[in-house]
Amino acid sequence: MKMVTGIGILLAFYGVGVLASEWLHIPLPGNLVGMLLLTIGLVTGWIRMEWVEKASMFLIRHMMLFFVPIIVGVATYLNLFAQAPWPIALSLIVGPLLVMLVTGRVVQSYLHRQQQKTEAAAVEERRTLDA
Repeated sequence: MKMVTGIGILLAFYGVGVLASEWLHIPLPGNLVGMLLLTIGLVTGWIRMEWVEKASMFLIRHMMLFFVPIIVGVATYLNLFAQAPWPIALSLIVGPLLVMLVTGRVVQSYLHRQQQKTEAAAVEERRTLDA
């Protein structure tokens, strides 16, 4: 039953995101808006992780199946790839590389800040114990 509830919640956020994107003329895809709303719901506690965890793990485990139609669709554009292989290859290499570098830097910055907070709390605790 948790799986059905989780998929229902995920689909509801997807639908709300699509509708919000269209009605409010948000310049983002509806699925991204829905994902942001779901993230806000999880962070604020409106949605509990237990409600969507099983469904999301199931979807992640079978994610490759969702890419099969895209891969088959790309095959129709092989003539375009043959006409301009270098710009396409460059964008396929540089784009993900930039995403990985920026993501890595953001995560390192976040972890560094968390470590500083932990160290500051430990120093404050020692001061309190010494006093």
